Amino acid sequence: MNIVFVILLLLVCVTHSDAQTSGPMVPDNFPKFFKEGHRGARGLIPENTIPSMKRAIDEGANVLELDVHISRDNQVVVAHDPYINRIFSLMPDGSEIPESDARKFILHQMDYDDIRKFDVGSKPHPEFPQQQNMPTYIPLLGELIDSVEAYTRQKGSPPVIYNIEIKANPKDDGHYQPKPAELVDLVMSVVRSRAIGNRFYIQSFDVRQIQEVQKRYPDVATGFLSGNKDMSLEDNLKLIGFRPHIYSVHYSLVTPELVKECQQLGMKFIPWTVNDLGEMKRLIDMGVDGIITDYPDKLSQLR
Repeated sequence: MNIVFVILLLLVCVTHSDAQTSGPMVPDNFPKFFKEGHRGARGLIPENTIPSMKRAIDEGANVLELDVHISRDNQVVVAHDPYINRIFSLMPDGSEIPESDARKFILHQMDYDDIRKFDVGSKPHPEFPQQQNMPTYIPLLGELIDSVEAYTRQKGSPPVIYNIEIKANPKDDGHYQPKPAELVDLVMSVVRSRAIGNRFYIQSFDVRQIQEVQKRYPDVATGFLSGNKDMSLEDNLKLIGFRPHIYSVHYSLVTPELVKECQQLGMKFIPWTVNDLGEMKRLIDMGVDGIITDYPDKLSQLR
């Protein structure tokens, strides 16, 4: 009788432990360690462009991080800023964007045909002296996915995962972006029309976006971004209302305890944006599940 009781007690304990650590697991075809090229290979090729994504793949990235906005004609465009950024962009005629017009060319107030005419690759980026400059443009999300899929097939490389970051701010609805439900539907319409299955996840700093994904597309993996040192994991999870599949914070906020706590809740822990080799090694030693970097070539030296 005592032996039976002990066995039953052990079963209860194991079940309880599983309940404590179970959570939203990423799909089985996601990599064990996420080598994420931030905006492609931003340190080497102009950001969020098709050449940047291809270079990231060449440098060993198995996940491509990219940002999306919505144009006036409801096209999903790949860009980080809500306007044409004069720091690394030129007018369609090749001239500089005047400083007085720094935030004039708002993507959500422009049709895509006009957005595409700007050159976002020829002007050197002051923060990335290693960048190879080239004339290039802001692509559509669908075009980027098609190009990447064709490229990996041509190279015989494994298919990549797409980390699609929805850029949004609650203060800017109607000006820089549509409301969350419409925005998420537009992004999902493009992704679902491509033959990539579940090889993507949607992340955002704006909790409304991933809440909308969870509500409308519960089978889609989500990621939450945080750079707020005053918000704990518990605070953020209360704000979100559910556990996302992936939890990403600025690398300066990472501690071994935070990594372990996230993983015990079933979430992948992937810090951003890490460009120093020593910092990458320190984070890997902590047990992170991946790293987002502008230099996937550096990360490949360690993984």
